[in-house]
Amino acid sequence: MRADEWTHFAQRLQGLTEVVSPAGYEDAMIRKVQSELPHGIHEVRVDNLGNVIVQVNKIDEPNPFKVMVFAHMDEVGFIIKKIEEDGFIRVERLGGIPEKSMLGQTVIAETPSGRITGMIGTKSHHLTKPEEKFKLPQVQEAYLDFGFRSKHEALEAGVHVGMPVVYARQFFRRQSLAFSNAIDNRAGCLILLELIDRLVGKTLPCEVVIVFSVQEEFNLRGVIPAVRAVNPDVSITLDLVVAADTPDLKGTADIRLGEGPCLNLYSFHGRGTLGGLIPNPKLVSFVKKVADEEDVSLQYSTFMGGLTDASFSQLENAGIPMIDLAFPTRYTHAPVEAVDLNDLSELIRLLEKLVPAFHTGVDLKRG
Repeated sequence: MRADEWTHFAQRLQGLTEVVSPAGYEDAMIRKVQSELPHGIHEVRVDNLGNVIVQVNKIDEPNPFKVMVFAHMDEVGFIIKKIEEDGFIRVERLGGIPEKSMLGQTVIAETPSGRITGMIGTKSHHLTKPEEKFKLPQVQEAYLDFGFRSKHEALEAGVHVGMPVVYARQFFRRQSLAFSNAIDNRAGCLILLELIDRLVGKTLPCEVVIVFSVQEEFNLRGVIPAVRAVNPDVSITLDLVVAADTPDLKGTADIRLGEGPCLNLYSFHGRGTLGGLIPNPKLVSFVKKVADEEDVSLQYSTFMGGLTDASFSQLENAGIPMIDLAFPTRYTHAPVEAVDLNDLSELIRLLEKLVPAFHTGVDLKRG
C-alpha cells in the first residue's frame, strides 16, 4: 500500500470517527454515510430503526441472488442517569465500556447549542489511600465533570437525563498504523464506503445490498429489520477482531496488525445471551478459495467472549449463510483503538472480488 493510499484511508477514517454516534443515537452517522455515497446507486433508504440500506444494483429477473454486506455505525458510550445538585453527572454504561479505561478520560456530549467537553472524575492522587490505588470504581460510582457549578447550570446548558456521552474525538497516525476513538466500527463503515465506490456502475451477477446498521453495541440486534427486508441469500458482516500482538496479550492468539484481514471461524459469548456464530462450512471454503485466487493473506480466529450482530441476524427468515470478516484491532472499547490501514485495504480488495463471485450457481446448502 502506497503512502498516498495511507493518507486517503486515514483522512476518510478520521472523518468517520469524528462523528458522535452512540448506540441508539446514530443520526449524525446516518447523514454522514448518505453524504459519502456516490452517484449511480440503485436505491438508498433508511428504515425506522435507522439502518441505512444501500442497494448498489438491480437485476431484472426472477429471484436474483442477493448478497448483503453490513457493518454497524454506532459506538460505545454512556447515558446520563442523574444530575447532582452540585452539577456533577452520574451515568450508566451504553455498550461494553470497561471500567479500567474510564478514570480521567475526556468525554463529550452534543447539546442543542453545540458540543461540550468534560471528564470522568478521579480522586486526586495526593489523597488516594494506598489500598485504593489499585481498585476500580463501578460505572455506577463514576461521575462526570463538565465544569457546571449546579444542576440548574447543567440544565441551562442543555444537559438532561437520557443524554448520551462518548469519549472525546482524537486521531493520530504513524505510517500505516492509525489510532482513534471509535475504530469499532467506523473502520467497517470505511470498508463499506470504499466497496460501494468500487462496485457501483459495474455489471454484477448478483444484487448487492450494503447496510450500515445500528445498535450493535447496545443489543446486537439493530440490523435485524434490515436483514428481514433484504432477505439475502448470503451475508457478510464486517467488524473488528482482537489483535494479540501487544505485550499483555502475547501468546493468547496469533492475530497481529499488518498480517491481513481475519476470517472468524467461531464466536461465542458464553454468558447472558449465549449468542455466537459458527459460519456455514461451504461459505468458509468459498471465501478461502477467492482469497487464495486473489493472493489475499487471511488470518483465522476463534473468538470466545465476544459477538457481532451476525449472531442473531443469521437466524432470520429461513436462516442465512453468514460469515464474519474482520480487521485486527488493538485496545478494543478503549478511548483510543488502533488498526493497520494495510489490513483495511486488503479486506476491501478481497470484498471487491468476493462479492461479485456470488451467483445463483453457488451452492451453500447444508447436508
